[in-house]
Amino acid sequence: MILLGELIMKKIFLIISILTIITPTIAFADVVHIPLDEAVNLALENNLDLKSKRKQAEELKQEIKMANALKNPQFQSNFLMGKVTRGNSSQFGAALPIEIGKRGVRKKVAQVNLKITQDEIRASEHDLKIKVMRSYFNILYMKSIVIILQEREKLFHSMKDIAEKKSKTSPNYDIDVLQNDMKYKKQLVFLNQAKANLLGAQFALNDAMNIKDSKIMYDTKESSLFEKDLDILNLNLLPYQTIEDTAMKYSYALSIAKSNIDKSKEEITLAKHKRIPDITVAGGYAYQTKHQTGTEAYPGAYVGAFVDVPILYTYAPEIKRAEIRLERSELDKASFENHLKFALKEDYNDFKYAKDNMSHYNVILKESNTVFESYKKRYEKGQASLLNLIQVENAYQETLREYISAVQVFYDAYLNLMQNVGHDILLNSKDL
Repeated sequence: MILLGELIMKKIFLIISILTIITPTIAFADVVHIPLDEAVNLALENNLDLKSKRKQAEELKQEIKMANALKNPQFQSNFLMGKVTRGNSSQFGAALPIEIGKRGVRKKVAQVNLKITQDEIRASEHDLKIKVMRSYFNILYMKSIVIILQEREKLFHSMKDIAEKKSKTSPNYDIDVLQNDMKYKKQLVFLNQAKANLLGAQFALNDAMNIKDSKIMYDTKESSLFEKDLDILNLNLLPYQTIEDTAMKYSYALSIAKSNIDKSKEEITLAKHKRIPDITVAGGYAYQTKHQTGTEAYPGAYVGAFVDVPILYTYAPEIKRAEIRLERSELDKASFENHLKFALKEDYNDFKYAKDNMSHYNVILKESNTVFESYKKRYEKGQASLLNLIQVENAYQETLREYISAVQVFYDAYLNLMQNVGHDILLNSKDL
């Protein structure tokens, strides 16, 4: 029964491993390893959502022309019949509606809408960069986890061999063999799950890039977070006030909030200008035929004018609504600035302490590795028990995980800070 169970487990592990290996091949024709900058540039150039957002700006450019449009003329005719024609003329002409004081203001509102959308596009580009950077890092994180678990798999395979090669008369021989065998099989499970998570992270990067009909699986150029002098983590810290001043000056979101205030002001002006009467001027050809006059034909002309007078509806509700919107826009901007300062302080401190913790873990990791290697050699010589070695190994594994987690917290804090700065001006800099 035990042999049958082991056989089934081996088949399951084999199937999972095969699926993990062939899945990228099924979904994509090729895997291309690219640096972070290239991944970001590809996304900015080809991302379908971003292309759709840019089309919105093209729409609003047409709306500016629409807002500045003149009214079309109306062609009119008035042909009389019967006895009424005696003393009255038939007419044929045109009427032209003329807006007074509205087209220019309406155009300004459309121009502000375009500026808001252009800032939203730049904000979307910034958000996309952050998303791609986060996805890129997550792949490196998962690659590092896979490396850790691969080392654990080798370790427990060695420990399993060592336990099996000991004398069968040694104390706790059977228990040691079973414990090592179980831990080794668990490592295979953990390793396969990590490989699946790595593949998921790779799909997430390609989904974030969102390139149409791509047959390429884009992957990171770096092999893991354990590489020396990793550019992605080579980040220094600028003074907090510099970061806050940069955000207050360049943030796309803050620019949008300011534009919303400008838009509200223009909408107040537009609502007030609706009270200005529009006029319609008309004119054309007027005539009576010889048959109608009984003597001779009378040619002539006519002119006319119409005025829209806002007496029954004075547009007061529209003016009041626009004024309320202005007040709301000003409050929204003040609230955003207030929240932004607190968010920047929080992100800055998170980044500062995460950077410090990562430096500590670099030292701890080296020390933990030295202790682990020492205990491993002692166990092989019979100078340490399996329990002691497992305890030291678990501590080392915990340290590896903590180091990777510290790096993740560090980079997440950096991206969160860049997200709230709301502009690319610091994003591509080595100095944060």
